[in-house]
Amino acid sequence: MDPFREKRTLNNHIKFNLSKYGRILLCIAVLVSFGFIRIPLESSTENELEKYGFRDWVPDISAREQLTQAGFLGAIGGFRSLVASIYDLRAHEAFRDKDWASVERFRKITTSLQPRFSKHWDLAAWDMAWNAYAYYRSRLEFSEDDLEKWQIEKMIMPNYVEKGLNFAKEGAKWTPESYLLPMVVGDIYSQKYNNPKLAADWYFKSSQAEDAPTYIFRAYATHLAKCKGMEEEAYGVVSNLYNDGKIRTLTIRRDMERLEDFMINKLVQTNSVDQLTAMIEKTPSNYLLNAALAEHYLKSDDGTELAIEAYRVLLKNPKAPQFYRRKFGFLVALNPETQLSAYQLLKKMYTSIPQIFREKDLIELSNIETSLNVPLNEKVIKGSGLIND
Repeated sequence: MDPFREKRTLNNHIKFNLSKYGRILLCIAVLVSFGFIRIPLESSTENELEKYGFRDWVPDISAREQLTQAGFLGAIGGFRSLVASIYDLRAHEAFRDKDWASVERFRKITTSLQPRFSKHWDLAAWDMAWNAYAYYRSRLEFSEDDLEKWQIEKMIMPNYVEKGLNFAKEGAKWTPESYLLPMVVGDIYSQKYNNPKLAADWYFKSSQAEDAPTYIFRAYATHLAKCKGMEEEAYGVVSNLYNDGKIRTLTIRRDMERLEDFMINKLVQTNSVDQLTAMIEKTPSNYLLNAALAEHYLKSDDGTELAIEAYRVLLKNPKAPQFYRRKFGFLVALNPETQLSAYQLLKKMYTSIPQIFREKDLIELSNIETSLNVPLNEKVIKGSGLIND
């Protein structure tokens, strides 16, 4: 080859390489410069958040140990969200592979890099307390090894629930303005630990956030109603929800009736008929007193008619829940002479407000239809209409 041409080719090759490496160095310089430009902006944001009660961010030990050197430099250089997104994708890949140890490790990194992003904590808690838990529960069902079954049931599954709980609680500390993580803690205590008291506490905390949906307060009321020894407090909360009337779910209706039964039984146990009568004269608007009086009458052999009269007075109170009409109807149906009219009343109620009928009420209604020889095509209960409490 011509020496001159060979030299020119070599020079062009060198220039090309220098140009290529120059572009790479230029890109790196731009990225680093952009990162350093973002540092004071993020520092200012951190100071503002700390000023208003939020926690300052420093990469924790787990993040420093598990991030690559480039990832760690990127995180402290203004690219936390980008690095967190990368590890979020890695967590998803590990989830698809059912590699739960890696899922946990990558979730720790994402939550450490963006601790004020509640969704990272939510995903971490969900992966541990639900996804990993469900995976090992499935393995438990198909395992034939007694030792493995014991380890899964007594050690592995509870351990992942606890990991999920810890993620959710830590996330709640970092995001005090959001309802999400306290709600997740409540879900775990409710669904995994069957602890209505702690679930109620966390649902209440969640419900106080400005962005909290209304159903969270209903969840608080429902779990409070399950707490033994807290019936009166629960009744105050549930009755307010019921009387508000905006959303009367089946659960609220059931809790309302059960708690009112508790309050009525307490009145019956602590007061005589004469005392209840005097209390009714003093506070006629309290329909629970009439219901307690009716229960007193029902304890005597010939008190049914007196109980019916007590219910007639109760039903004149506009605040009395509709399930008292159902109770009244079944009382009237005890008398063969008034059974047909009572059945027609109950049938009308069931057609318009089926929610106030419990399973045992439907069984009793079916028995009345049998007693009255109601034709099959006219029956309310045809064998498939039973609902669960």
